[in-house]
Amino acid sequence: MANPRERNQRIKSLFGNVDPEALGRQSPPPQPDADKRRVGAGAVKSMDRAFVSIEEENKRLHDQLLSSETIIELDPSRVVPSFVNDRLDIEGDRNFQAFVEGIREAGQKLPILVRPLPSKPGHYQAAYGHRRLRACQILKRPVKAIVRELSDEELVVSQGIENSERLNLSFIEQAIFALALKEKGFSRETISEALGRNEGKRLAYISILTNIASLLPEDLVRLIGAAPSTGRPKWEKLGSLIENRVLSGAQAKAIERVVQAPDWAQSDSDQRFALIFGALGEREKQTAVITELRIAGMVITATQTDTKTNISIPNNRIPGLSTWLLKRLPDLLEEFQAERGEDSKME
Repeated sequence: MANPRERNQRIKSLFGNVDPEALGRQSPPPQPDADKRRVGAGAVKSMDRAFVSIEEENKRLHDQLLSSETIIELDPSRVVPSFVNDRLDIEGDRNFQAFVEGIREAGQKLPILVRPLPSKPGHYQAAYGHRRLRACQILKRPVKAIVRELSDEELVVSQGIENSERLNLSFIEQAIFALALKEKGFSRETISEALGRNEGKRLAYISILTNIASLLPEDLVRLIGAAPSTGRPKWEKLGSLIENRVLSGAQAKAIERVVQAPDWAQSDSDQRFALIFGALGEREKQTAVITELRIAGMVITATQTDTKTNISIPNNRIPGLSTWLLKRLPDLLEEFQAERGEDSKME
């Protein structure tokens, strides 16, 4: 592109042979008043359009700058985790230490996503990138982040960006995360997006996750850890050993003995699951009392443990008896409570 000086020289060369005095003696042809007005109005409109175009371009650039996501560095101590974490134990992950060393040597390659905390100016909440955040906290170095205004729903859905690509998010981590979101009032569709589930199996799978997580005390799950090699059937079986998501006194003591044993500290989370499952399952077998009742020529079996009683009725001998008993249970329960109340008063 030519500079102003070069342009002036070119213009002078174009008009170098023109006599200025002769050019001045030539008068322009008369212009009608209407044409003058038309030209004047056209010039004004053209200038107006130019200014409007400039203003629109400035606004477009301004909006583009505002919407662009710049990676900044934050003090990791001023960033808190998501209000619903999808990780049971980041530092308990066998690969986490290697992950930290990788960031120490090569730096943080990908930014985390955070939102500002209105209640604490200068502080943020992570949507995803919790392992990167924790690594930077351990290394005491700034964490690279993108700051974005997010609603609660947008935050948990943003977590699905990583979850959909993660191969090491275990079954129980998904289940606990899904149940926590359900208890906070999020829809199954939102939970499905937050977990990065595909369309085909998403809603049914969310129900499976929340149903199994609702069988298990969360403290027990966190004690065990992610257990990446332990799938749905085993967790479901463990849940069946626990009544109303609460450990009995005998179960709590059995788990305490397992945790205090030397093997516990050396075990990974899958091995810890096996130890807990073995202790509760063994306790179940040891305390089970089987009673056989011979009534009307048939045998009714009752299996009793510390946590539950299973009654087996051969329906082919007396059809309809099971249904009748189920209908009568509310009345029987009231009768039982009334009798127990009277006994308490007598004592």
